[in-house]
Amino acid sequence: MLSDTHVPTLLPELPSQLLERLADVDLILHAGDLVSIEILKSLQSIADTVAVHGNVDYHQVVSQLPRKQLLSVVGRQLGLIHGNQAPRIERQYLQPGTYDSPAMETFYEYLAHELPDAEIIVFGHVHVPVVKHWNDRLLVNPGAVAPYRGHSSFGLLDLDADTVRPQIIEL
Repeated sequence: MLSDTHVPTLLPELPSQLLERLADVDLILHAGDLVSIEILKSLQSIADTVAVHGNVDYHQVVSQLPRKQLLSVVGRQLGLIHGNQAPRIERQYLQPGTYDSPAMETFYEYLAHELPDAEIIVFGHVHVPVVKHWNDRLLVNPGAVAPYRGHSSFGLLDLDADTVRPQIIEL
């Protein structure tokens, strides 16, 4: 699981450490803000890749990728969305690092409304990683690959019919 790679605006290319870790995965999920369509092509050369566009993606990315996706992975419904909304709405509750604040309920409700059939929702936009169980759903933000406040991360999701094991990995 990746989000907010921001290549080439914040990073010149994907980190080699990330590419090495992705070599063993079956599926890559990118939750938006790729920026350049070349990132999608790079990821697709490693493994099957499902991606959505984010709020700062170039037009070519926005024109080729949906805003959200629902997919079935080993019989589980997984939703993928960047998570951005109108800035005036976001300012009311979305502050980095405040996933447990009461105001964040509005954000979680938004994610659930956008992907009502998803039992797992992977999102980005906030640049801060989280694994959160909320109302019978698992919400995962893998963090930003592009460094944010000195941190860079991605996620792994070990998934089968009986088990869901998310993991955040610092780069």
